[in-house]
Amino acid sequence: MRKKIISLAVCASLAFFTICIQNVAKASTVTTKGSTQATLYGFTYGEFAWDNQMTNLPDLSNMPLPDANKNSSKLYRSTYDQTKAAAEVYMTRLGFNFTNSDANLKGKLEGDFKGGSGSSKGSFRMRQAWVEHKFGSFNVLVGQAYILEEMHSSISMGDDAPGGFNIPFHRVPIIKLSSSIDLGSANLELALAFEWSNNKAATSGKDTKNTVLSVNRYVFPTTAARAVLHIATGFGSPATLYAWGSIVPVYVSDKNGVNVSDNSETSYGFGAGVRVPISMFKVGVNFQYSDGATGYAGLTDYEPASYYLSTSGDVEKTQMYAWNVNAKVSPTSYITVGAEYDYAKFDNDVLPSDPKVETIVGNIKIKTTKVTSLGIEWRHVKAKDFDVVGVGDDDFSGDQVYAIYKYVF
Repeated sequence: MRKKIISLAVCASLAFFTICIQNVAKASTVTTKGSTQATLYGFTYGEFAWDNQMTNLPDLSNMPLPDANKNSSKLYRSTYDQTKAAAEVYMTRLGFNFTNSDANLKGKLEGDFKGGSGSSKGSFRMRQAWVEHKFGSFNVLVGQAYILEEMHSSISMGDDAPGGFNIPFHRVPIIKLSSSIDLGSANLELALAFEWSNNKAATSGKDTKNTVLSVNRYVFPTTAARAVLHIATGFGSPATLYAWGSIVPVYVSDKNGVNVSDNSETSYGFGAGVRVPISMFKVGVNFQYSDGATGYAGLTDYEPASYYLSTSGDVEKTQMYAWNVNAKVSPTSYITVGAEYDYAKFDNDVLPSDPKVETIVGNIKIKTTKVTSLGIEWRHVKAKDFDVVGVGDDDFSGDQVYAIYKYVF
């Protein structure tokens, strides 16, 4: 009975979007109740990958598989160093932008098909759902939207960005206050937000050791602030400088709540970066640091725990810092070529050595028509000192090749 109800809900959702698409095909906007205008947008998406010695297959990842797995009785023992295929179409997206001049507000409702897991993966899920009111020079946003810490710092086309800049919880329920200051040849954007569910920044990873501490509750949302400065350069697009900071209060316990039970701890993080356009080139440099919030790194596997117990019984916090540098060049309006280097390291962690991961990215994007594009990307990922199985896995690497085709409407 439950499966029938779910099937009916899915069919109703698809029928709703089909009707909306037919209406929007006749006009760019749809007039709704209360003088609100809605504009439909979205894209169809297909991502195909070939992975060599990478984790998380058939899903895509940003971490390599340790060499020691070749001697393991677990999955990938006989194929750890062989090419495997993976694919992703769930990123296909549908959304509506709303505006209402009478109420002086705008909003967004957006979803894709990455909901569910296992055999049920492919269900429609909500990505963003928010309304933003304008009061003079201030804006107040309420709903689910991107967190202030997410600055899309990587040029990678993959669903999972390189380790260090792959924040996995980048859309959460949020209350945000923002404003913009005109400085003549520059524009300064300021924002302050309270972000719910962002306690996931403090993570226990996949480590099952008793010394690892897990987040069991939080009583106050993450508080984050951000400043973005846009400066006119005379080279086309303005240069952008940004900085953000966050405070993440959590309560942690050990596996059985024996040594540490519901201890109050405070994690924090900050980031900064610059993006400069120079003629056909765009260059970016980004930095990120966290204390007790390794979840900001976004490793798809083997991410060190944010909190753990030392041998003396003290609560310790893992620090993470990451930086990257990237560049894109567009010799024509139809072709863009990019390259990037990412580095992330964890200090004062529960592992015997301080692990690190490096990623090299090279990609090309080709506009095949006005509304379609083909992207091809190669990534080489190298990890060291993660001590995953404790036998000869101090230095291991993997490779990926992506092909992404997108139709935007």
